[in-house]
Amino acid sequence: MDQDTLRAAVDAAFKQDPASTATWPDPHSDHEPAPEEYSRCLDPAKYRILTARANAWTRVLTEAGLATLEPIDLTREEDTWRDGSPSGIAPVRAHRLRPHEQSAVPLVLSFRGFDGPDDNLVTLSAGQPAVPLATEPACGCDACDDGSEHLLTELDEHVLGVVTGDFVHVSTPRLTAFGNSHGWQANATDDDSDGLGDVEQLLEDARAGRSPHRVVHGARWW
Repeated sequence: MDQDTLRAAVDAAFKQDPASTATWPDPHSDHEPAPEEYSRCLDPAKYRILTARANAWTRVLTEAGLATLEPIDLTREEDTWRDGSPSGIAPVRAHRLRPHEQSAVPLVLSFRGFDGPDDNLVTLSAGQPAVPLATEPACGCDACDDGSEHLLTELDEHVLGVVTGDFVHVSTPRLTAFGNSHGWQANATDDDSDGLGDVEQLLEDARAGRSPHRVVHGARWW
């Protein structure tokens, strides 16, 4: 098993979902967004393409024998997420992909909606209890829309970060940081950017098993 094989299988599974054909280009490739685009989303249903991609990943990872699908009881959020449901908004459904490799960390996919559809926002989390990685789209307004290809690529990268064991998440008294091979993000808990320090070193220590902080990191799934 390797990344290329997984991606090819996901592409094949994705194409079987009718929602996969609803791609769209970057509407702002040659101009800046108009002011009114920041307060609207004319077609929120188009983001269900992300749900289709998440479903394709779920199908491939389970059918490949890499993980078991576990539906999540949303009345017991404290057993799912470390700090409550991401964004403080309860999802309409969620499931955990539990890897068969014991030293790997689970992946949680949860779904909620905005502006009509109930599942056009996909949140990816990792661990048990899980910490959030990203919600796609991060913002659903028309001004922030840069096309479906970018969104699907981001979702794939977050899933692969967990599945390949590349993802790492660290919580300290002063910051929360996580990263993968595509980069890292960090937020200072005291609103002081100087508190970030050397984030790359912090993540490296976590990967090497020498961090004194709370770490979510595991082996690849195969």
